[in-house]
Amino acid sequence: MAAISDVALLKRLRGSADWLGDIAGALLRKASDTGNAAVARRLRIVDGSSISRPGSAGTDFRLHAAYEPALARFTHLELTDVHGGESFSRIPVAPGDIVLGDRAYARAPALHEVVSAGADFIVRMAWSNVRLTSLDGRLIDWNAIYGTMMPGDVCEHQVRVEYSGPGCRQRGKPLFHARLIVRRKDEEATARAEKATRRRHQKRADGKSMHPLTVATSGFLLLLTSMPVDEMTAEDVWKTYRLRWQVEIAFKRLKSGLGIHRLPARDERLSRSWLMAHLIVALLIDEAVTDVLDSPPCEDDISCIRVTVAVAAA
Repeated sequence: MAAISDVALLKRLRGSADWLGDIAGALLRKASDTGNAAVARRLRIVDGSSISRPGSAGTDFRLHAAYEPALARFTHLELTDVHGGESFSRIPVAPGDIVLGDRAYARAPALHEVVSAGADFIVRMAWSNVRLTSLDGRLIDWNAIYGTMMPGDVCEHQVRVEYSGPGCRQRGKPLFHARLIVRRKDEEATARAEKATRRRHQKRADGKSMHPLTVATSGFLLLLTSMPVDEMTAEDVWKTYRLRWQVEIAFKRLKSGLGIHRLPARDERLSRSWLMAHLIVALLIDEAVTDVLDSPPCEDDISCIRVTVAVAAA
């Protein structure tokens, strides 16, 4: 197609990240429009994955994603550097959406944005990262909640979410009402969680002692949601949250299947081009598989059926 040196080719590849990103964005918009037309309330699982350049000792890029189980595909992707934190505010939220995330997404301002957009959220939380009060303004007494529960028990509380700045140390402005759903783990799961909690604390604490509530909470699972009780019971909320593993599997396909994390260069611009090109391939595969699964097999041609099954299995 052209006579070009390797140096000139690398120069063009360094400058192609934005162009490749536009192509990936067009594929994502197409997938998202399909999802908007399909259902009134979309479940969107939001998560992030870290990527490092060769020789790096930490995270260099973070890939933020929204995955829709109903479509079995990503409908939003954003690539940032290590300073790009995980937040629901990174994805476009439409009225009626249900966004789901782990503890990294339990931040009052971003949750308020979701509710203000006419959407709902289901998020796992820690006792300390969201300031919760009862409806009459009293701080949640975690020990009182934990002390009445037996392994396997589930309880639900109507709470008010407040925001008082980083650390949630002072009385803040009430933002909205939500439901706090608590499930107590069994003894074996509690022991594993407490061990993992202590291990994480030793790496980060710099000699500081661990808060007693942090130890106590390791035996419980906490979910916060804005879903109305007449639309989802507490058990329905837990079943929905368990779908979060699907986005982790999708990230695993990107890394183990396509090798998106095996960056061949340390140059940041070349790395971005590599990542965008692999995202395009992943989105094209998703689109092809979706088209095949949406098409009925041929009635008279057995080979057509075999091809359909083979592609779906892949």
